[in-house]
Amino acid sequence: MNLTDLEKINTGFGNMADEYDSMQDTNIPVKKMRKKFYKTVESFVKPPASLLELNCGTGIDAFYFANAGYNVTATDISDKMLMNARSKGTLKNLSFEKLNLTELNKAAGKYDLVISNLGGLNCLNDLSKLSRNVSELLNPKGFFIVSVMPQFCLWEFALIFKGEFKRALRRLKRDGVIANMGGEKIFVRYYSPKKFYNYFKNNFHLRKTTGLCIFAPPQPASHWYQKHPSITKFLDSIDDKIESFFFSSFIGDYYIAVLQKV
Repeated sequence: MNLTDLEKINTGFGNMADEYDSMQDTNIPVKKMRKKFYKTVESFVKPPASLLELNCGTGIDAFYFANAGYNVTATDISDKMLMNARSKGTLKNLSFEKLNLTELNKAAGKYDLVISNLGGLNCLNDLSKLSRNVSELLNPKGFFIVSVMPQFCLWEFALIFKGEFKRALRRLKRDGVIANMGGEKIFVRYYSPKKFYNYFKNNFHLRKTTGLCIFAPPQPASHWYQKHPSITKFLDSIDDKIESFFFSSFIGDYYIAVLQKV
């Protein structure tokens, strides 16, 4: 990732900062995914653990975990995202810092837990350096808990039946795709759980995966929750039953991976 790519990410995500919080309030799949991410984190690492958040956005997760008693250092590459996060108030156990994912070696301190939510890691085309850097930041037996977009999504693949072949098959491109993010063209690469863990297996054990939005509508199809409440409730109940099976992480919109430092 070169300087131009970093500048595009800074600008693109910054252009989306003001709508980021409103999406959290109105997009039901995003709210459900965050809730499951929080539950997963809290089941493995209890407060007052020290927590480093990568790609924190406008601080939604950072404030949640700080209010839950964790000692949080939240980081992002986007100046506007960080400005919006800081504008929400101050907590004695929460700080925000500008940091990009390729320069984690510049982060100070040691942590019990590092997190990254909602696909921030999908903007990296090589996770090997990240694996080493996160391992060095963690205390012994520390955890790295992330949510990632896999290479296949049932809902996107179903777009074939609407004739939208490009969108339906975009995740399957081995070298990633260029996505429009806030008016900037940003590289995105999708990782199956197996491919993702291959980058981390020398430094981490894979403790658990959880599929998100498997049969239930993903965030672009949030309108389904208003139009078809009975159907989406049924699909949510199926997801709740199968999300912990390993195969579910290969076919949902996202998956949570829980890694523990070797």
